[in-house]
Amino acid sequence: MRSQMSRAGGFTLVELMIAVAILAIIAAVALPLYNQYSQRTYRTEAQADLLECAQAMERFAAQAFTYDGVDDATLDNLCEQRSEDRNRYVISVAVPDDDEFTLTATPVAGGPMDGDGALTYDEAGTRTWAGNPGWEE
Repeated sequence: MRSQMSRAGGFTLVELMIAVAILAIIAAVALPLYNQYSQRTYRTEAQADLLECAQAMERFAAQAFTYDGVDDATLDNLCEQRSEDRNRYVISVAVPDDDEFTLTATPVAGGPMDGDGALTYDEAGTRTWAGNPGWEE
């Protein structure tokens, strides 16, 4: 009688190739979804920064009775700008009149939000994103 040789456990090359193909398909679907989720999160962070800076502008105007005198350097001292600290957006302020201001979050060139469009917020509460009212996608 022939002795039975036990087969060593393991995977064949075909089984490994199928597993790699399945992982590649899952990664191809998951990566774009993750990038979209990240961009929405970064945009929301910039929106929160704009709202925080608008509150700081209102506090400034409550003391000075005007928005005049606030520039980008002053704005940096008035409010925390997390999206700017993380190099995603640059937040700037424009004060065209003593009782008006516009805050703008512009994506950093070459950053993760490059090409996403600027966000704006003004003293009347008007919000825009890439020309769409209300920060709508």
